[in-house]
Amino acid sequence: MAKYYKNAPHLNDNTNPFTELFILAGSQAWQMWGKGKGIEWDLLAQATNTPASQKPVILGESQLNELQNLKIAHKEQAYIRIFQCGELTQAQITAICHNIAESTQADSVKLCDSLGELKENLSNYIQRIRKGETNAEIIAQHAIDPQNDDKTAQTTPYIEERTEQGEKGLFYVIPKIDKQTGERTGEVLKWLSSPVQVIGEGATDTDSYLVLQFTPQHKTEPVIEAIASANLGEREGWRQLRQKGLKITSETKTRAILADYLMRGIRPNWTLTNRTGWQGGAYLLPNGETLGTTEKPVLFVGRSAGGRGYTQAGNVASWREHIADNIKGNPSMMTACAVALSAPLIGILEADSFGVHLFGGSSTGKTTTANVASSIYGHPEHTRLTWYSTAYGILNEALAHNDGFLTLDEIGQGSSIKDVNTTAYALFNGVGKIQGAREGGNRDLMRWRTVAFSTGEKDVETFLQAGGINVKAGQLIRLLNIPIRKAHIFHQYSNAKAHADALNEATRQHYGAIGREWINKLNEQQENARKVYRTLKVKWAERVPQEADPQVYRVADRFAIMETALQLAQPLTGWQEWENNEALICAFNDWLAMYGVKSKESEQVIEQFTGWLIKYSESRFIEIPDNPYRTIQEVAGYRVLATDKTDEHFYLFPHAFTEATNGYPKMQACEILLNAGILQRGKEAQYKYLNRIPKKHDPKRQRAYFIILPSETDEEAE
Repeated sequence: MAKYYKNAPHLNDNTNPFTELFILAGSQAWQMWGKGKGIEWDLLAQATNTPASQKPVILGESQLNELQNLKIAHKEQAYIRIFQCGELTQAQITAICHNIAESTQADSVKLCDSLGELKENLSNYIQRIRKGETNAEIIAQHAIDPQNDDKTAQTTPYIEERTEQGEKGLFYVIPKIDKQTGERTGEVLKWLSSPVQVIGEGATDTDSYLVLQFTPQHKTEPVIEAIASANLGEREGWRQLRQKGLKITSETKTRAILADYLMRGIRPNWTLTNRTGWQGGAYLLPNGETLGTTEKPVLFVGRSAGGRGYTQAGNVASWREHIADNIKGNPSMMTACAVALSAPLIGILEADSFGVHLFGGSSTGKTTTANVASSIYGHPEHTRLTWYSTAYGILNEALAHNDGFLTLDEIGQGSSIKDVNTTAYALFNGVGKIQGAREGGNRDLMRWRTVAFSTGEKDVETFLQAGGINVKAGQLIRLLNIPIRKAHIFHQYSNAKAHADALNEATRQHYGAIGREWINKLNEQQENARKVYRTLKVKWAERVPQEADPQVYRVADRFAIMETALQLAQPLTGWQEWENNEALICAFNDWLAMYGVKSKESEQVIEQFTGWLIKYSESRFIEIPDNPYRTIQEVAGYRVLATDKTDEHFYLFPHAFTEATNGYPKMQACEILLNAGILQRGKEAQYKYLNRIPKKHDPKRQRAYFIILPSETDEEAE
């Protein structure tokens, strides 16, 4: 074994011979290390599953010039990996190999690039040196004349970042070689692109991606962009990168070289997702900003139409002073903030999506209230979306607001009533359509959770019914219709207009900070949030009238979530516990007055059925006693007029019953009408809902639905 006089930097920090020794070698070795804080070192550590705190042996330019006197590995070291950092000549690589061969027993030595990709397995070469098959004097020669390592010695084409004519870029370098001597005499340069690095790779449910980083000429901050591997080298991929500010050659052949260069290598693994919200211990905003830390980098590859609005101005204290303090005591405005603050909470509680639709006439404060709620996470005018959209567009926004707050302004401006209906159902269902994949099978389902805040002059039910759409009860407990209460406490302002103007101005100057602080606080106290919610859920259930339908309890759960958010956010809003509670109870009572305590589905079935019967009672029923002057078309059954002994009643043929209950399952409709006393139970065991028509009315005695409508007196008594 050769003798060396001093240890290489950090060698004494690597004493375990059975742990792989990392050596950073080359002109940029020290810069890459960056005292353990270098970005490139951090990425390399991730790529190799190595703690970033581990110190590698460093062989910078000065160390490479004294390899003959340097100990770079301990004698017992078994595994060594060398990472080329910047310029590292073949002569220097040979010198390192001789050093390892003569001073260690290593039997696994690999040379990799700065991203961890294997360039060459040097193990066999090391063994040949030990057997005396190569000239060991190269170390001494290198030490005597380090200038022999001409940086232009490379003879095969390569890609490197350079500055040519004052502009940085990636260049494809083609060396010119003297055919007789084999020496390099010059080079041909082909410009590929402005500087770009591949800093990671990852995959979503559907695509694999490369993560690129570059700084556009017109910007100072670098852009991180994920490009689908399938698009790299294709027109779509180049267009995407150019749109983001990367300059790229127009030559087709040269672009192919650039694509190959970007594709090669092993890169750190990133988490790529088309959904925002909670991701591996951190939270993604719709603009791609990550709040919190994750084991590996996270990148949002989706897009929101309002993504650029998720910035911040002012701070938590200024938001509280100018906004929170001035809406205190106004139930609708405080409820809107509760809705917004609930958004990141539903992911922690694993709750379903829901929303609040605040409705009322013009100049009632709907827009101001929406601005206040939206200012929690960003600029209200830039983050607020609209119902004027396709249903698919809104669902894409739901993905971009997963575990997040979605504001939809003015339901009356929707592209169509049909689209609004589809959106209102699908948005809170949390699952997209099943779609086939081009390569076969089906794509993974889009899934999301979101909390929405909507406004409009009409409630959702009235708006949809105007277009001939019957609203399902399930929609009305997902998107809660609450009439707006005008602000009545103006604080330091003299009237409603001055109060609204001040709030609208404040929301454009103080926004985004409280939402980020709220998310960070939630992340730190997730278990406490669950505990508070469980307690409040019980309290809200106790507020529900005993005779209420189970759907009302589901809505009470939504209000428990909203109160959990308000109570946990007290340090940020400055509102007292009783103030939060009072505002939400007021909103709940307003909702209950609209919805009622009975089953909405039952009410809808009864309303539709009785409406149909009243509409056609004069035109489609054979009257008993017979009225010879009436013409009947599309006979639906018999109408038996009231007498002194009997009330008016109907015998409805089965096909007409189906028509009258259209849109509802027949069994469900029968049970609802039976329980309401409208449908009379059948007398035959096998026909629970049908009765035979008396022979005096119908000689054939067909089976029909025996219907008695409640009298006005009965309804008033109820």
